[in-house]
Amino acid sequence: MTEVVTPSALAHPRRTALVVAGMLLLAVAVVGVWVSEPDPCRAGAVAALGTRPSGGFRSVRPVPAREHLLRMAGSVTTVPAESEAGVAYHHQRRWILDTTGTPARSGVCEDTPAVFAVDIRRWEAVDGSGRGIEVENWPDYALTGAHPGFRSTGAEFAAGTTRRIDYPVGNRRSPITVPLASDSAGLAAQLAAVDPMPDGPQAMVRAVDELYASHYVDLPVRRAVFQVLADVAGLSFSSGVADRLGRTGDAVVYTAAGVEYLLVFDPATGRLLASQQRSTGGHEYLPAPPGLVRYYILYVEQGRRPVLG
Repeated sequence: MTEVVTPSALAHPRRTALVVAGMLLLAVAVVGVWVSEPDPCRAGAVAALGTRPSGGFRSVRPVPAREHLLRMAGSVTTVPAESEAGVAYHHQRRWILDTTGTPARSGVCEDTPAVFAVDIRRWEAVDGSGRGIEVENWPDYALTGAHPGFRSTGAEFAAGTTRRIDYPVGNRRSPITVPLASDSAGLAAQLAAVDPMPDGPQAMVRAVDELYASHYVDLPVRRAVFQVLADVAGLSFSSGVADRLGRTGDAVVYTAAGVEYLLVFDPATGRLLASQQRSTGGHEYLPAPPGLVRYYILYVEQGRRPVLG
Protein backbone atom coordinates (compact mmCIF):
# COMPACT_ATOMS: atom_id res chain seq x y z
CA MET A 1 0.00 0.00 0.00
CA THR A 2 1.31 3.45 -0.92
CA GLU A 3 0.10 6.76 0.51
CA VAL A 4 1.00 10.32 -0.44
CA VAL A 5 1.11 12.50 2.66
CA THR A 6 2.38 15.84 3.90
CA PRO A 7 5.11 15.97 6.57
CA SER A 8 2.57 16.85 9.28
CA ALA A 9 0.43 13.81 8.50
CA LEU A 10 2.99 11.20 9.56
CA ALA A 11 2.00 8.86 12.41
CA HIS A 12 3.06 5.43 13.67
CA PRO A 13 0.77 2.54 12.68
CA ARG A 14 -0.30 0.14 15.39
CA ARG A 15 -1.13 -3.51 14.86
CA THR A 16 -4.19 -4.97 16.51
CA ALA A 17 -3.81 -8.58 17.67
CA LEU A 18 -5.86 -9.99 20.58
CA VAL A 19 -7.03 -13.63 20.93
CA VAL A 20 -10.00 -14.15 23.30
CA ALA A 21 -10.42 -17.66 24.74
CA GLY A 22 -14.23 -17.59 24.82
CA MET A 23 -14.76 -21.30 24.21
CA LEU A 24 -12.42 -22.18 27.05
CA LEU A 25 -14.28 -19.94 29.51
CA LEU A 26 -17.60 -21.42 28.40
CA ALA A 27 -16.35 -24.96 29.01
CA VAL A 28 -15.06 -24.01 32.44
CA ALA A 29 -18.39 -22.45 33.37
CA VAL A 30 -20.29 -25.60 32.35
CA VAL A 31 -18.29 -27.82 34.70
CA GLY A 32 -18.63 -25.28 37.48
CA VAL A 33 -14.93 -24.63 37.89
CA TRP A 34 -13.65 -21.05 37.82
CA VAL A 35 -10.27 -20.43 36.19
CA SER A 36 -9.21 -16.79 35.90
CA GLU A 37 -7.93 -15.71 32.48
CA PRO A 38 -4.26 -14.59 32.58
CA ASP A 39 -3.59 -10.92 32.09
CA PRO A 40 -2.09 -10.67 28.57
CA CYS A 41 -0.38 -7.38 29.40
CA ARG A 42 1.39 -8.78 32.45
CA ALA A 43 2.23 -11.99 30.62
CA GLY A 44 3.87 -10.03 27.82
CA ALA A 45 5.95 -8.01 30.23
CA VAL A 46 7.10 -11.11 32.10
CA ALA A 47 8.03 -12.83 28.83
CA ALA A 48 10.03 -9.79 27.73
CA LEU A 49 11.91 -9.61 31.00
CA GLY A 50 12.81 -13.28 30.65
CA THR A 51 14.49 -12.65 27.29
CA ARG A 52 18.16 -11.78 26.93
CA PRO A 53 19.85 -10.29 23.88
CA SER A 54 22.07 -12.82 22.16
CA GLY A 55 24.33 -13.17 19.17
CA GLY A 56 26.52 -10.74 17.32
CA PHE A 57 27.25 -8.21 20.04
CA ARG A 58 30.85 -7.58 20.94
CA SER A 59 31.52 -5.45 23.99
CA VAL A 60 33.33 -2.25 23.07
CA ARG A 61 36.70 -1.85 24.81
CA PRO A 62 37.45 1.80 24.20
CA VAL A 63 40.51 3.96 24.80
CA PRO A 64 40.67 7.79 25.12
CA ALA A 65 39.42 9.31 21.88
CA ARG A 66 41.11 12.69 21.47
CA GLU A 67 44.31 11.69 19.64
CA HIS A 68 42.48 9.26 17.38
CA LEU A 69 39.91 11.89 16.44
CA LEU A 70 42.53 14.53 15.64
CA ARG A 71 44.34 11.98 13.49
CA MET A 72 41.14 11.22 11.60
CA ALA A 73 40.47 14.92 11.08
CA GLY A 74 43.69 15.12 9.11
CA SER A 75 43.50 11.84 7.23
CA VAL A 76 39.93 11.35 5.96
CA THR A 77 39.48 11.73 2.21
CA THR A 78 36.89 12.88 -0.27
CA VAL A 79 34.35 10.68 -2.07
CA PRO A 80 33.18 10.92 -5.71
CA ALA A 81 29.75 12.31 -4.79
CA GLU A 82 31.31 15.52 -3.47
CA SER A 83 32.31 16.58 -7.00
CA GLU A 84 28.89 15.77 -8.48
CA ALA A 85 26.07 18.24 -9.06
CA GLY A 86 22.46 17.68 -8.06
CA VAL A 87 20.31 17.32 -5.00
CA ALA A 88 21.44 15.71 -1.75
CA TYR A 89 20.38 12.10 -1.31
CA HIS A 90 20.04 10.24 1.99
CA HIS A 91 19.18 6.60 2.60
CA GLN A 92 18.73 5.74 6.28
CA ARG A 93 17.11 3.06 8.40
CA ARG A 94 15.92 3.73 11.93
CA TRP A 95 14.85 1.53 14.82
CA ILE A 96 13.37 3.06 17.98
CA LEU A 97 12.42 1.13 21.12
CA ASP A 98 9.27 2.76 22.48
CA THR A 99 5.76 1.90 23.66
CA THR A 100 2.32 1.78 22.09
CA GLY A 101 1.41 4.64 24.41
CA THR A 102 -1.73 5.43 26.38
CA PRO A 103 -4.44 4.95 25.34
CA ALA A 104 -3.43 2.10 23.04
CA ARG A 105 -5.47 0.98 20.08
CA SER A 106 -8.04 -1.74 20.50
CA GLY A 107 -6.53 -5.12 21.24
CA VAL A 108 -3.13 -3.79 22.30
CA CYS A 109 -2.15 -3.37 25.94
CA GLU A 110 -1.29 0.15 27.01
CA ASP A 111 2.42 0.99 27.09
CA THR A 112 3.44 -2.29 25.43
CA PRO A 113 7.14 -2.19 24.44
CA ALA A 114 7.76 -2.40 20.70
CA VAL A 115 10.38 -1.51 18.12
CA PHE A 116 9.30 0.96 15.44
CA ALA A 117 11.36 0.69 12.26
CA VAL A 118 11.41 2.86 9.13
CA ASP A 119 13.43 2.88 5.91
CA ILE A 120 13.96 6.45 4.65
CA ARG A 121 15.05 7.71 1.24
CA ARG A 122 15.19 11.47 0.93
CA TRP A 123 16.11 13.86 -1.86
CA GLU A 124 16.67 17.51 -0.90
CA ALA A 125 17.55 20.64 -2.88
CA VAL A 126 19.51 23.58 -1.47
CA ASP A 127 16.27 25.60 -1.11
CA GLY A 128 14.85 23.01 1.31
CA SER A 129 12.38 21.48 -1.13
CA GLY A 130 12.49 17.77 -1.67
CA ARG A 131 10.86 14.40 -1.49
CA GLY A 132 10.91 11.56 0.96
CA ILE A 133 9.88 7.94 0.51
CA GLU A 134 9.47 6.12 3.81
CA VAL A 135 8.63 2.48 4.42
CA GLU A 136 7.39 1.98 7.96
CA ASN A 137 6.96 -1.43 9.55
CA TRP A 138 4.29 -2.54 11.96
CA PRO A 139 5.44 -2.47 15.59
CA ASP A 140 7.83 -5.29 16.47
CA TYR A 141 6.56 -6.66 19.79
CA ALA A 142 9.23 -9.37 19.82
CA LEU A 143 11.81 -6.54 20.09
CA THR A 144 13.99 -8.22 17.46
CA GLY A 145 15.17 -4.87 16.09
CA ALA A 146 16.41 -3.85 19.55
CA HIS A 147 18.88 -6.71 19.95
CA PRO A 148 22.52 -5.56 19.72
CA GLY A 149 23.37 -8.30 17.22
CA PHE A 150 20.54 -7.48 14.79
CA ARG A 151 21.57 -7.25 11.13
CA SER A 152 19.65 -5.43 8.39
CA THR A 153 19.24 -6.68 4.83
CA GLY A 154 16.42 -4.40 3.71
CA ALA A 155 14.12 -7.39 3.34
CA GLU A 156 12.65 -6.64 6.78
CA PHE A 157 10.80 -3.68 5.21
CA ALA A 158 9.17 -5.69 2.39
CA ALA A 159 5.73 -5.70 4.06
CA GLY A 160 5.87 -2.13 5.40
CA THR A 161 3.60 0.80 4.56
CA THR A 162 5.08 3.19 1.99
CA ARG A 163 4.57 6.93 2.27
CA ARG A 164 5.69 9.68 -0.06
CA ILE A 165 6.26 13.13 1.45
CA ASP A 166 6.83 16.23 -0.65
CA TYR A 167 8.66 19.07 1.11
CA PRO A 168 8.07 22.72 0.11
CA VAL A 169 10.68 25.36 -0.61
CA GLY A 170 12.04 26.72 2.67
CA ASN A 171 11.39 23.50 4.58
CA ARG A 172 13.60 23.34 7.67
CA ARG A 173 14.09 19.90 9.15
CA SER A 174 16.74 20.62 11.77
CA PRO A 175 17.79 23.27 14.31
CA ILE A 176 21.26 23.07 12.74
CA THR A 177 21.33 25.91 10.24
CA VAL A 178 23.07 26.08 6.87
CA PRO A 179 25.57 26.79 5.48
CA LEU A 180 27.46 24.39 7.70
CA ALA A 181 30.67 25.76 9.20
CA SER A 182 33.92 24.03 8.27
CA ASP A 183 35.86 25.35 11.28
CA SER A 184 35.51 23.59 14.61
CA ALA A 185 34.42 26.64 16.62
CA GLY A 186 31.72 27.62 14.15
CA LEU A 187 30.45 24.06 13.77
CA ALA A 188 30.40 23.52 17.55
CA ALA A 189 28.17 26.59 17.88
CA GLN A 190 25.79 25.25 15.22
CA LEU A 191 25.65 21.82 16.86
CA ALA A 192 24.93 23.39 20.25
CA ALA A 193 21.57 24.57 18.86
CA VAL A 194 20.31 20.96 18.91
CA ASP A 195 20.11 20.95 22.71
CA PRO A 196 20.05 24.40 24.37
CA MET A 197 20.11 22.66 27.79
CA PRO A 198 22.74 19.92 27.33
CA ASP A 199 22.77 17.03 29.79
CA GLY A 200 26.49 16.33 29.35
CA PRO A 201 28.94 15.24 26.64
CA GLN A 202 26.27 12.93 25.24
CA ALA A 203 24.46 16.02 23.95
CA MET A 204 27.25 16.66 21.44
CA VAL A 205 27.22 13.01 20.38
CA ARG A 206 23.49 13.29 19.68
CA ALA A 207 24.07 16.57 17.83
CA VAL A 208 26.53 14.92 15.43
CA ASP A 209 23.91 12.26 14.75
CA GLU A 210 21.36 15.01 14.02
CA LEU A 211 23.84 16.70 11.67
CA TYR A 212 24.21 13.59 9.52
CA ALA A 213 20.52 12.71 9.71
CA SER A 214 19.47 16.10 8.36
CA HIS A 215 22.28 17.43 6.15
CA TYR A 216 24.69 16.45 3.42
CA VAL A 217 28.07 16.56 5.22
CA ASP A 218 30.97 17.27 2.88
CA LEU A 219 34.69 16.71 3.55
CA PRO A 220 35.58 20.05 5.23
CA VAL A 221 32.64 19.68 7.62
CA ARG A 222 33.48 16.03 8.34
CA ARG A 223 36.99 17.08 9.34
CA ALA A 224 35.52 19.76 11.61
CA VAL A 225 33.24 17.15 13.20
CA PHE A 226 36.27 15.19 14.40
CA GLN A 227 37.89 18.35 15.75
CA VAL A 228 34.70 19.20 17.66
CA LEU A 229 34.44 15.70 19.13
CA ALA A 230 38.15 15.76 20.08
CA ASP A 231 37.37 18.67 22.41
CA VAL A 232 34.52 16.85 24.17
CA ALA A 233 35.63 15.50 27.54
CA GLY A 234 35.22 11.84 28.39
CA LEU A 235 34.78 10.35 24.92
CA SER A 236 36.40 7.02 24.16
CA PHE A 237 37.47 5.39 20.91
CA SER A 238 37.19 1.82 19.62
CA SER A 239 38.14 0.37 16.24
CA GLY A 240 36.61 -2.53 14.33
CA VAL A 241 33.01 -1.91 15.38
CA ALA A 242 30.43 -3.36 12.97
CA ASP A 243 27.20 -1.66 11.97
CA ARG A 244 23.95 -3.42 11.06
CA LEU A 245 25.11 -3.91 7.47
CA GLY A 246 28.31 -5.58 8.66
CA ARG A 247 30.51 -2.61 7.71
CA THR A 248 33.29 -2.01 10.24
CA GLY A 249 34.43 1.39 11.37
CA ASP A 250 35.97 3.47 14.14
CA ALA A 251 33.63 4.31 16.98
CA VAL A 252 33.27 7.16 19.44
CA VAL A 253 31.78 5.92 22.72
CA TYR A 254 30.29 7.67 25.72
CA THR A 255 28.28 6.19 28.60
CA ALA A 256 26.06 8.18 30.95
CA ALA A 257 22.89 7.61 32.99
CA GLY A 258 22.58 3.97 31.97
CA VAL A 259 22.95 4.59 28.22
CA GLU A 260 25.92 3.86 25.95
CA TYR A 261 26.13 6.31 23.03
CA LEU A 262 27.99 5.09 19.96
CA LEU A 263 28.94 6.78 16.67
CA VAL A 264 30.57 4.54 14.04
CA PHE A 265 32.59 6.30 11.32
CA ASP A 266 34.14 5.08 8.08
CA PRO A 267 37.86 5.44 8.88
CA ALA A 268 38.75 6.30 5.26
CA THR A 269 36.12 8.93 4.41
CA GLY A 270 34.99 10.03 7.88
CA ARG A 271 31.35 9.48 7.00
CA LEU A 272 29.01 8.37 9.74
CA LEU A 273 27.93 4.75 9.27
CA ALA A 274 25.68 4.34 12.29
CA SER A 275 24.52 5.88 15.55
CA GLN A 276 23.34 3.83 18.50
CA GLN A 277 21.98 4.32 22.00
CA ARG A 278 21.98 1.12 24.07
CA SER A 279 20.85 0.49 27.63
CA THR A 280 23.69 -0.71 29.83
CA GLY A 281 21.16 -2.21 32.26
CA GLY A 282 17.39 -2.24 32.49
CA HIS A 283 15.27 0.38 30.80
CA GLU A 284 14.09 3.13 33.14
CA TYR A 285 10.40 2.80 32.24
CA LEU A 286 9.89 -0.06 29.74
CA PRO A 287 9.34 -3.69 30.83
CA ALA A 288 12.06 -4.86 28.45
CA PRO A 289 15.23 -6.93 28.83
CA PRO A 290 18.44 -5.19 29.92
CA GLY A 291 21.04 -4.27 27.34
CA LEU A 292 18.68 -3.57 24.44
CA VAL A 293 19.28 -0.94 21.78
CA ARG A 294 16.80 1.87 22.34
CA TYR A 295 17.72 3.92 19.26
CA TYR A 296 19.62 3.05 16.10
CA ILE A 297 20.08 4.87 12.81
CA LEU A 298 21.90 3.20 9.95
CA TYR A 299 23.35 5.56 7.35
CA VAL A 300 23.09 3.33 4.30
CA GLU A 301 24.06 6.00 1.76
CA GLN A 302 24.74 9.72 1.47
CA GLY A 303 25.35 11.18 -1.97
CA ARG A 304 23.93 13.30 -4.76
CA ARG A 305 21.34 12.63 -7.43
CA PRO A 306 20.61 14.61 -10.62
CA VAL A 307 16.89 15.02 -9.81
CA LEU A 308 14.38 14.38 -7.04
CA GLY A 309 13.40 10.72 -6.72
